[in-house]
Amino acid sequence: MLAQLLARAGQPAIVERAVSRPWASALFEGQRHMVRLRLSGDDFPERGSAFMAGLADAEWMLPDHFVADISVDDGDADMESVWLELSALTIEDW
Repeated sequence: MLAQLLARAGQPAIVERAVSRPWASALFEGQRHMVRLRLSGDDFPERGSAFMAGLADAEWMLPDHFVADISVDDGDADMESVWLELSALTIEDW
């Protein structure tokens, strides 16, 4: 999923932090992911907007899992970059 997030963000972009933990409900098992992504370069404002547009409807290719939910929870920009704090829930697809 990280490679797909970076591809969606364009270059230059880096994952500053990625944390995953198990998640379960009465019917499903999966993982909750939190990712901090930094986009830089001359066009980072446009790439940040394009990254967020349609994120919830994007198609993700994950073996034996699907993305049940993904969102940008926080973000900030300075003169050189923008960072985005993302959360995603992946569910095992048996």
